[in-house]
Amino acid sequence: MDPIIILLVVVAGAMFWMSSRQRKTQREAMDFIQTLQPGTRVTTASGYIGTVVEVSADQVTLESVPGEGRTTWLKAAIRSQVTEPDATEEPDDASSDAASVAAAGEDDIAIPDYVSKLIDKPDVDDTKK
Repeated sequence: MDPIIILLVVVAGAMFWMSSRQRKTQREAMDFIQTLQPGTRVTTASGYIGTVVEVSADQVTLESVPGEGRTTWLKAAIRSQVTEPDATEEPDDASSDAASVAAAGEDDIAIPDYVSKLIDKPDVDDTKK
């Protein structure tokens, strides 16, 4: 069999597979937008996070602060639902380190003496004066 035909079949298969995945993603996004309900926390394509207050045929009213700060957006601008972090999740290392440093008193923190040697200082040439 000719290698060019095999290559064309592989490329056509890859294009079909990628386009079907894209169609599936678009269909899921449209289903999400069509089923928006008041009270759902969403994020827009520009990064605005708010709670859905009202839904009309092609617009959604969001508020960032409960009771104030209402803005109207096109449904097409809604990107995804905001997932709240689970309260039972373990904190990541950075936040647990920050919490342990904040809980420690000043006497508990040890700073090594050689820290000043780690900082690069520019060379000063006194002979050019």
